[in-house]
Parts: sequence; structure tokens; C-alpha cells
Amino acid sequence: MTRDDFAANDAPLQNEDIVICKRVFDHICAAGHITRDDACDELATQIIYFYQHGVRNEDSLEQLLTSIAEKQR
Repeated sequence: MTRDDFAANDAPLQNEDIVICKRVFDHICAAGHITRDDACDELATQIIYFYQHGVRNEDSLEQLLTSIAEKQR
């Protein structure tokens, strides 16, 4: 990983980025009935991670995280 890669992945999220991530979080929680704090924390971490690493399309992000959540059940 180069210095530029690190900087791009570690850039602060803008308001519009947070809105997208929050909407994905809300949809997955509602669909999966996630209520445990640890599961919510893990989901939020994964959403931010994948978003910062290039999964910027809201539908793609939701599909990816839903698939991961289903495998962890």
C-alpha cells in the first residue's frame, strides 16, 4: 500500500457519505432485525470500511453487507 492509497482510504467522510452509510445501516438493521449492540457496532464498522475502500454505490454496499450478515448467522 502506498502513501496515496492510505491517504485516500483514511479520508474523512463528508456529510453526503455519512447519509449514504446511515441509510444502508438502517435498511440492513430493519431487514435483519439487528438489535444487539455488538452486531450494530460491527455492521457500522464494516459499512465504513467498505465505503472507504471503494464500494460507493448504495445498492452495492447494501447487497455486500447483507450477504456478509447472512453468512454470519
